[in-house]
Amino acid sequence: MTTTEELLRGIEKGGTLDELAGDLDMRKSMLMARIEFLARAGYLCEVSSGEGCKGCSMSGMCSVPVPGGRGWVKLYMLTEKGRECVKAAKN
Repeated sequence: MTTTEELLRGIEKGGTLDELAGDLDMRKSMLMARIEFLARAGYLCEVSSGEGCKGCSMSGMCSVPVPGGRGWVKLYMLTEKGRECVKAAKN
């Protein structure tokens, strides 16, 4: 089973749900459930267009639709708690 640290590292790396599910050998539905759990546990936070984008290194190249429009997607980023978890796993 994929550990929390592996999942957080994959999210930190970036990519789509399909790519991450493939990398972690998980069903997409299970991955989505784990992501929602990690968000509720404080390891991830949902990025809202405009506010979280400022800190994203990809913001200048991003073409993700904004909330409220057609094709809106949820974006997540690691919180300080999530980054600490990944860092602790590396040590």
